[in-house]
Amino acid sequence: MKFFKVLSLVLLGCIVLFFLVGVFLPKSATLEKNYEIAASAIIVQDEIIDLYENHLWPIWDSEDTTTVFTPLESGAGYTWKGLNTGSGKCVYTLAFDYTIHDFISFNGHDVAETVWKFEGSDPVILNFSITVTAGKNISTRWTNLFLNRMIGEEIDLLIKEIKDSIEMPS
Repeated sequence: MKFFKVLSLVLLGCIVLFFLVGVFLPKSATLEKNYEIAASAIIVQDEIIDLYENHLWPIWDSEDTTTVFTPLESGAGYTWKGLNTGSGKCVYTLAFDYTIHDFISFNGHDVAETVWKFEGSDPVILNFSITVTAGKNISTRWTNLFLNRMIGEEIDLLIKEIKDSIEMPS
């Protein structure tokens, strides 16, 4: 009986510590990456728009087969709903300088903003930046600590696929 009492106190202490430390974690985190792609900005922009048309983050398709994506009437984004992924909305805009800016909301709360900015002509330098804002959500504040580990490799793979398809000699 004493073992369970000690175990309960340790677990309670861990839970309290999780929330107490979480309150002091940053409310937002940013991941920035730069890539050089041997193509013009318009070609790279078209490839990134294709990613949005295929629901940008393919992890949602593989982890939750119940997820249903619905294109927005404007055509510049989509909504999703699934048992594990919850619901959300992704809206993107295009600028004259080929910059792509998106805004993603999860279950109406947490927000992620992504900017794809282009420098140069050919080759183009693609500057990728995503900022995740947790607000009062303690668990998102904890996951923000591991933002690069969570999506960094996925972004690298997406850009590698773009590079390979564009730069591949015909």
